[in-house]
Amino acid sequence: MLAQSAATVSAAENTPSSNLTGKWMSGEYHTHTIQSSDASESFMKLENVLDAAFREDLGNKPAETVTSLTYGDPFDFIVLSDHLRNSPRDPDGRDKPTARWEAIKDQLDKFTSLQDAGKYKGKSIYSGFEWDMMGLDHGSVGIIDSESNKVPIEAIHQFEWLYSYDTTPGMFHSNEEELWGARPDKNTLKPDKNKTFKAIEWLKTNYPESYVLLNHPSRHNGGTGVVTIEDIRKMNDLAPEIVFGMEGLPGNQMAAGGNRSELVDIYGGADVMVAKVGGMWDAMLGEGRHFWNFTNSDFHFKVSSNRNYSSGYWPSEYSRNNTWVEGNTFKDIVKGMRSGKSYAVYGDLINALDFKATGNGNQAEMGENLQVTEGDLTTISIRFKSPEHNNYAPISSHVTSVTNDVKVDHVDLISGEVTGKIDESQYASNTTNATTKVIKRFTKDDWGQPDADGYYTVSYKVPADTNRYYRLRGTNLGTDVAGFTVNGEPLQDQSFNSEQNDEERFNNINDRNYTGLWFYSNPIFVNVAALSDEQAVTDTIANVTSTLGDTSAIMSNIPLPSEGLHGTRIEWKSSNVNIIRIDKNNAIVTRPSSGMGDVSITLTATISRGDQSIDKPYTFIVRAYPSNSSSDNSSSKPNVSVTGSGGTAAADSNGNVTITPDKGYQVKDVTINGISKGALTQLTGLKSSDQVVVTFEKLPEKPTEPSKPTEPTKPTEPAQPAVTFSDISNHWAASSINYVVEHALFTGTAANTFSPNETMTRGMLVTVMHRLAGKPEAGSNQFKDVNANAYYSDAAAWASQNNIVNGVDRTHFAPDQSITREQLAQMIFNYAKANKLNVNVNQSLVAFTDANKISTWAVDAMKWSVSNHLLSGEGNGILDPTGAVSRAEAAAIINRFMVTFNM
Repeated sequence: MLAQSAATVSAAENTPSSNLTGKWMSGEYHTHTIQSSDASESFMKLENVLDAAFREDLGNKPAETVTSLTYGDPFDFIVLSDHLRNSPRDPDGRDKPTARWEAIKDQLDKFTSLQDAGKYKGKSIYSGFEWDMMGLDHGSVGIIDSESNKVPIEAIHQFEWLYSYDTTPGMFHSNEEELWGARPDKNTLKPDKNKTFKAIEWLKTNYPESYVLLNHPSRHNGGTGVVTIEDIRKMNDLAPEIVFGMEGLPGNQMAAGGNRSELVDIYGGADVMVAKVGGMWDAMLGEGRHFWNFTNSDFHFKVSSNRNYSSGYWPSEYSRNNTWVEGNTFKDIVKGMRSGKSYAVYGDLINALDFKATGNGNQAEMGENLQVTEGDLTTISIRFKSPEHNNYAPISSHVTSVTNDVKVDHVDLISGEVTGKIDESQYASNTTNATTKVIKRFTKDDWGQPDADGYYTVSYKVPADTNRYYRLRGTNLGTDVAGFTVNGEPLQDQSFNSEQNDEERFNNINDRNYTGLWFYSNPIFVNVAALSDEQAVTDTIANVTSTLGDTSAIMSNIPLPSEGLHGTRIEWKSSNVNIIRIDKNNAIVTRPSSGMGDVSITLTATISRGDQSIDKPYTFIVRAYPSNSSSDNSSSKPNVSVTGSGGTAAADSNGNVTITPDKGYQVKDVTINGISKGALTQLTGLKSSDQVVVTFEKLPEKPTEPSKPTEPTKPTEPAQPAVTFSDISNHWAASSINYVVEHALFTGTAANTFSPNETMTRGMLVTVMHRLAGKPEAGSNQFKDVNANAYYSDAAAWASQNNIVNGVDRTHFAPDQSITREQLAQMIFNYAKANKLNVNVNQSLVAFTDANKISTWAVDAMKWSVSNHLLSGEGNGILDPTGAVSRAEAAAIINRFMVTFNM
């Protein structure tokens, strides 16, 4: 008897997975080697297949392999899935007829010796097999021993004895019948679908961490061996942790049989079950089944050495699964696949994807469930990267318009309702989900320019109405491309048959595959808890009360929410519009003069949803201006203040006020005791109890308005020579620091140091903003604490005069004071407004537990910064608005701002 198991090659397999951080890994679980009878090419020896997958020793491959592996990353893992039939050869291609279980032992010995020789370091290699399911088509099987990280050879031996009809009896030479019972003959075993279910049950009982994933399920539609949705549902019912997915983006993409991948029912290279919106996969997702879509190469050879046949692409050449893995063993990889946090892609259309749904303070990713309340807004976030090139290369020289350039044309957000598990009597008839639709199509107009990390970003809000799921698909094709798409839906793939000469057929198939590239994500499920209109309004009242906080000492404008929780609407009214008026859901405050004293105002919020509406009053105490304490002790000198900047206003002891606009400004309005008097420049006859407020505005011509930088966002030459800073080499913000230094916005604190963790000051930040604007000229400096020779002198004057930032009072700028996160957000927000960039604010901050700590004047700026991914939380739902900003953080945020808005 053989030993019970043989080792799998897996990086650092003895390290506990719980000690590791999760990571994205790419790979596949269905590829063949020369040990499959239908992969007989001499270049299909095991080492060549692994070299392709992991991009090692590619120069050693013979020319007839037709390998194109220039772009894309090496795989991180691979599962070898030779047929569970007689094996004709050993891993090097020498004749050696054996059963599959013995061939796998040879396979394990071979790649163990290769890794011992220094190859495939850090890679995970496992031996599974492709199973001819009884009465059905194929499945990829990985038998996993819960007690070991090794491939369980004897388990495969037993499974092959019991459930492989194509392994001939003569290949078994031990006491199998004595150990495991009599083996049915092929004609009895092959058509018996019930034996397939028994085999899955056997795995569930003995090896519950194993998997059976269905290969090309629609290949035999209309014929013997067809895998129906009824079959899939029954297998998933029997063992949901084992039968948890299918090869919806099948391999063998170079095959000529059928239309593509040996399938007739295939659309854009995807199995009809997956490709049809509202089709069979959506029907299963509509039941709430955690059943996932994957891709594989199903590689046997690319082009045969006699140039008569073609089959599929080499591992890592065309198709790949990207899976989130928490750990470093093959079991951890399977757990990642089982979780559903995985997406499948052809032709490296994308090489990174973050797909999330957030709502009600919770978050879910692919394969997960999000719990929200009816009426809540669910935010769908999509971030993806796309490489510049893929591995397209002609099979042989010919005229073609196909290139290896990669560009995503659009991404579809697809959603369907989840109505629950159907009765088994409907398993065969219920094959569609009519509620499934493309609810939003995103294009480059939605995702714009990539951020500092190279990601394109889209955010989309949908109301939580009922239980549903969301999934993505994307393509490089337009919505209407002859022969490929109509209204954004993929057309059935064209067949290239043997009537063409072989070279023409190879090139046509290859060109078609690279012309139409697709990716598909697995879904996110959103569960919606019902909520009455009455409770929605009650929850909103509590939330508004908490958000407003203390209203007993109001001295400035206050933002008022217009949207409440769970889809409620809020409208506001003021009891005294002379003191507080409502303007677009902002409370505009006019403080009483000192002679009037503090004033109590009632703001009434009308909160409504559906038929429920409640008026909730809130009392605001608006503080009066303090008594004038000027040294002349005159009783006739009125109180004068200026809102914002743009000029000065001076009062004398005779009750006169002289108003002087700065250059480029004019008087917009003057109020006396809260009553507008228009655009006056001289007032007379005022008393000491009178309160005058002056507002200036820029003239139509704005000579001092900050201008956008004239340098391109990504200059071909750095704006200044590159500097190597010794203190940022391993810093998380190194790339952003280099970016802003190259654009001459930041400098080091010394010749070779940047001091990334040093606090950013107000003086530093206005200097950066001034440089970003192109260093426009500024007027005289009004601040007593800004020395005319200080490096930030011109910047402080410019920032003040252009409403980028004001002083801490009229005569002090506090240049050495640390910048807080909300102050930085406000300065960038003001700069964006001055440059007429998009400053629309629709981002909710409810996901942050400390949102009520944001100063009222900074709320819009913080919302805008978060919605544009300039600012993110500190983790655990903390936004930290008053926290100090380091030089590294400031560099990263400025970098993101420049890239996002193409500055």
